[in-house]
Amino acid sequence: MLRLHPRERVPLRLLAGASVLGLYVRVGEVGSYAVTLGGLAAAVVLLVSLREVRLSLAPLAIAAALLLWPLLLFLGASLAEAALLPAPEAFLQSYALWAASVVLIGLAFLSNRPLQLPAPFALASMILVVAGAQWLMAGLAGSLVGFELVAPLLGIDLVHGYLRMEPGWDVRAIGLYYEPSMCGRVLGTLAFIDFLQHRRALRPAGVLLAALLLTQSLGLLVLAAAIGTILLGRSRRGALVLALLAVLVAGVQGGAIEQRLRNDAAVQAEASTYRRTVAPLTPVVETLAANPAGVAIGAAELVADATGYAERTGEAKITNGIYEVLLYFGVLGVAALAAAFVGVAALVFSGRREAAAALLHLLLSTAISGSFLSIESSLLTYYFIVACRAAARPARAVESGAATEAAPACRPAWGRPAGVPL
Repeated sequence: MLRLHPRERVPLRLLAGASVLGLYVRVGEVGSYAVTLGGLAAAVVLLVSLREVRLSLAPLAIAAALLLWPLLLFLGASLAEAALLPAPEAFLQSYALWAASVVLIGLAFLSNRPLQLPAPFALASMILVVAGAQWLMAGLAGSLVGFELVAPLLGIDLVHGYLRMEPGWDVRAIGLYYEPSMCGRVLGTLAFIDFLQHRRALRPAGVLLAALLLTQSLGLLVLAAAIGTILLGRSRRGALVLALLAVLVAGVQGGAIEQRLRNDAAVQAEASTYRRTVAPLTPVVETLAANPAGVAIGAAELVADATGYAERTGEAKITNGIYEVLLYFGVLGVAALAAAFVGVAALVFSGRREAAAALLHLLLSTAISGSFLSIESSLLTYYFIVACRAAARPARAVESGAATEAAPACRPAWGRPAGVPL
């Protein structure tokens, strides 16, 4: 039975909040790997979640398959001396990140004492203050100082990197994160966690609208529409709030979104949307045609070089988590993703909307701005899944209690009183 403690020890609650605000803040390096505050927090959250774990055969079997298949694939590729074979150290580093993400997300579903994210609205407000300041200073003062204050913490280059920030009202805020899309994803996730915890739709809707205004993230738009339809579509009031939000977005951001789509279509290779959604299609299809079982984890850069993806986009590897699953699991990955989307639909039609939202968030978040090799991204998904499980629990408890109370009234009048032996 899921046991969430609203008064979890203060240090753990502070850690959870700090891990979201400083998700990608760098605190050191191990070789070529940048250690972040979110990564360190993920390790603590993983250990805390092990306090009490529910053993369920199906999830454990899925986790075992996800952990074993990459090992078998790398062993087979090594014996066959495959062309797209990463160096052992590259494989081990990538596999360690993969294993950490699989275990962390698995515990979000299986732990009976997971760590719940506190005060999501307060966290979202802090991020919005930073993002709003970046946008206003760039528009009013023509200054990128709001971005320059956070850039060193994240190890990003605002001007010469792929962001290529320029002052003006068209600037897209990054808040406390490495890109606008990630900022939008964090704010969208916090907004829906706030709704799941308090069941008030207007406040999360305000966060989503502000996030869309400041980040102009198309990924956030997709995430908000999909998750919002599942969670808010169960009631007339929720559907009304969702429709009102859609009207406001169309009115306030419709022109900006249309312009963003035109700009992305014009520059293509320089657009983040193109690099994450369209550009990987051909490389993935070509790679899977030659390697139907997939390629070893850690071979992403080799794939990018061999297929021309790196040359066309300027990125060293494909960073869309969905495409990564397809690359690393081949036809099995295709079947797994298809089954997952069918599962989302089945959960919605069976009335288990929180479970459907958790599974859909897992799929969309990695496609929008994330990777299964990023434990920071997995930590954010962990918090959302835990919130969904917590929100689903009271509904089941109420239904169970109502059924128990109604049972005596259904007893035939002619039967013996309850408790009297036959």
